[in-house]
Amino acid sequence: MRLLSKDEFLLRLRRAKEENTDRSLFENDLTFRTISIENENLSELDLSGLDFSWSDFRNIRFVNCNFNDTVLDHAKFRETDFSGSSFVNARLFSTDLRGCNLSHTNCDGTDFTASVLIGAELEQLYHTDRTVHFRNHCPEQGYFFGYKKCFNDRMVTLLIPKDAKRCSSTTNACRCDKAKVVAITDLTKSISYDKAFSYADEGFVYPLGETVYADSYNEDRWLDSSHGIHFWMTWEEAAGYL
Repeated sequence: MRLLSKDEFLLRLRRAKEENTDRSLFENDLTFRTISIENENLSELDLSGLDFSWSDFRNIRFVNCNFNDTVLDHAKFRETDFSGSSFVNARLFSTDLRGCNLSHTNCDGTDFTASVLIGAELEQLYHTDRTVHFRNHCPEQGYFFGYKKCFNDRMVTLLIPKDAKRCSSTTNACRCDKAKVVAITDLTKSISYDKAFSYADEGFVYPLGETVYADSYNEDRWLDSSHGIHFWMTWEEAAGYL
């Protein structure tokens, strides 16, 4: 990973925009993958269509920038201000955005799959039905069924009641504070059981017909590995969980 100064970055950006060609053909001094920048003001820039995968940014101002169609997969940002920027159709797969300022950004069509938004400022972040993995994956109201795989591949069907707290982060994995165990079978659905034991905590039992309660429940939805009963919305996803 190469640490760039602001002048080096702007020179590389100008040359990239002047090329008007397939960026996969860029020479090494034109690529934006695996670069590092620290303590710079890079506001008001057109960064659309570039690939910043696996790059590292610390204490950067990207205020009012254009990130439309930009790839930021696996990039890491710390103390970064994106306020007022546009991320239309941008890809942020597994992007680390902990503590960043994403307020007043346009995220229509942005893909947040597996990104980390813990502690991020999200006030008035604009999102639509095209925005991927930003809204809760599970229903926010009413009751519904969820599924989880327990010890020895026992499959548990859960009824999440309408008064249960529930959330998801930036994947399809969900969690809630309580659920009723309505079925326990093997992976073929041919054998039934009267109890199942959690993978994460073998002391946590799912007894058939009973309502189980999480030991605690973290209200911060972005802490996807935090306390709660973890489940999936489909049998297939739960069965494929390792």
